Amino acid sequence: MSNLLAIYPDWLLYSFIAVIGLLFGSFFTMVTWRMPRMVGMGLLAQIKAMSWSRSQCPSCQTDLTPKQLIPLFSWLFYRGRCANCGTRVPSRYFWIELFTGLMTLLPFVLFGFTEKALLYVLLMWFLVLIFVIDIEHQLILDSLSLPLLALGLTVNAIWGFVDIKSAAIGAAAGYLSLWLVFWGFKLATGKEGMGYGDFKLFAALGAWFGWQALSPILLIAALTGIFWGILQMAVQGAQSRQFAFGPFLILGALAILVLQNY
Repeated sequence: MSNLLAIYPDWLLYSFIAVIGLLFGSFFTMVTWRMPRMVGMGLLAQIKAMSWSRSQCPSCQTDLTPKQLIPLFSWLFYRGRCANCGTRVPSRYFWIELFTGLMTLLPFVLFGFTEKALLYVLLMWFLVLIFVIDIEHQLILDSLSLPLLALGLTVNAIWGFVDIKSAAIGAAAGYLSLWLVFWGFKLATGKEGMGYGDFKLFAALGAWFGWQALSPILLIAALTGIFWGILQMAVQGAQSRQFAFGPFLILGALAILVLQNY
């Protein structure tokens, strides 16, 4: 693929990839809003709700025009307000689009314009969806984590970015390690420190990166989580609340991906 794309300047290829990422980011703003609200619905009903429903203003329910759906630009142009009713539009739309655009670019920065980069873009998109939903709802959906796990094993079985044995052990060890932490914490304190979705996400990361990456991913996640908890307590005091751990696992995985390949 690199030879085929060599005729185009890098800036043009990166620009094209960024636009694709922003477009998917616009779609993900809708997906991350609707998926947690469709838990319990059948798969076909979920697909229909995702695919055949027009994007609307959450306040006045007016269908958005193509001009109002341009990633980043629309939110900035309308100053974060609905063009129809003037109600403030949450900044989540802007930040999810930007985050998805950057995550889409990352594999190409690390691996060049290669097949490997394309496959890692799939990982990035799953991680974006899990990251946003877990932050907003403290929920990691099986409909995201389990396909991500299966995809990681499939990718490594066919392309061998990580030895398939290491990937399989990583999936099992990722789940079991956090399961043991969960029950150890619960037996010691009587409280639940995390959810089962974290186990499945960590298993998926093990399937993609291999068992060798689990310890550094968990260490980075724990350190950043502790830092965030201290910062939250300093700002909110006694009113500080629990926070999702999934995003910190994702930050750890991204850090390892960059450090190993840049």
